[in-house]
Amino acid sequence: MPNLKLFLPLIALAFSTYSYAGVFDLTATMNGQTEQTSFTTAEEGIDIFEQAKLNSIFNGYSGTEIVNSTLNFRGLPMNIAFPVNGGTQLTFNVPELGINQSFQGATRDESQALLKDFLKNNADLLNQLSKKLVKVSPVDPIAGNPNSLMSRSVQSDAQMMWYGSNSSFGRQTEQPAEGTSSNRFGIGINYARMVSEATGNAKEMESDAFTLPLSYSHQFEEANHELIINMPLGYTDTEGAKTYDGSFSVFYRRPILKNWVVSFTGSGRATGSSDLAGGSMMASGAIASSYVWSGETWGLTLGNMIGYYSALRVKIDNTSINPDIANTVFRNGLLYSLDSQWQLTGDPLSWEVFLVDTRFTGTDLFSNYQDEVGFTLGTRRPAHSKESDLRAGFSFTKGENVQSYKFNFGAWF
Repeated sequence: MPNLKLFLPLIALAFSTYSYAGVFDLTATMNGQTEQTSFTTAEEGIDIFEQAKLNSIFNGYSGTEIVNSTLNFRGLPMNIAFPVNGGTQLTFNVPELGINQSFQGATRDESQALLKDFLKNNADLLNQLSKKLVKVSPVDPIAGNPNSLMSRSVQSDAQMMWYGSNSSFGRQTEQPAEGTSSNRFGIGINYARMVSEATGNAKEMESDAFTLPLSYSHQFEEANHELIINMPLGYTDTEGAKTYDGSFSVFYRRPILKNWVVSFTGSGRATGSSDLAGGSMMASGAIASSYVWSGETWGLTLGNMIGYYSALRVKIDNTSINPDIANTVFRNGLLYSLDSQWQLTGDPLSWEVFLVDTRFTGTDLFSNYQDEVGFTLGTRRPAHSKESDLRAGFSFTKGENVQSYKFNFGAWF
């Protein structure tokens, strides 16, 4: 995604106003002297065991002293040590995974290089790390927090299936003219800031996610009968660590009754972060229902969705990784809209408020449930109008171990 790498980091820089604390924390001890430092990327954390890097932590380090350390790998402790005075053996221990390894090179730097090879090329270790980190890490890029790929995918899928390309929760003021259909394009920008609680071995962490939704909709002759293609691009900044993602989803919405729409979707997604040492491809499928009670100027929608989201086996540098992360997700909400007397571009403005509950079952996650409350304001386009729809909104999410808020703006034309 070359354009994404050029474009979205500029947005992130413009929004970011805080200093980075680092995602990886190291506590090291030598000759009774204890030092602490933090790193933005996983590679920085591992490279610190090179002699030149240890010299920057301990002024008296000569390359022979016993060094014991704990690297907090975004919530998962890893013990790394040179346990023998004058020796080159490097030990690596992850208590929560039952992993104990030692590496013996001709020099300490060679031992450290052997550790790096082990961390990059051992498929069993990478699978265990991936599955454990979605449970203990508040900033995993795959799943477990509101800014992860899985959580944002669930939000996007439900929104598209409940609302479609209409900006008023499936309400439509008029049926399309008989024998006609239409095509619509959508673009927007979403910004979400997530703050986690200090839980287990994970400290409080923050992340900022930026999403560029790109959509195309074919509206059939019947109201709320649509085929939608959605291709959002995403960028997340986690204490300075960068993550990129992209998706391709197809949605089909079909009215069962005039006020009841059933929707289906299938998607392929991918996320990756060399900084956080995490990423995966993901496949998903979901079915949703939106049932509307409405009056002349108001509408109340009951939205329900069930979906299955699974990380896929991927091959990186001849190493096959299958993280075995899969969740069945339930998302249910009440959504109320009210037309106002104000107008924009000739179309009435409508207020919308919503309350949504999301539950993840399957792989144990850092945050297994989240509740979201929010509102939007925008145009409610009649079916015959050729003007664009505009909508902006704000929401607040509170869930297990996390909370976040999100701003969004979108346009259909």
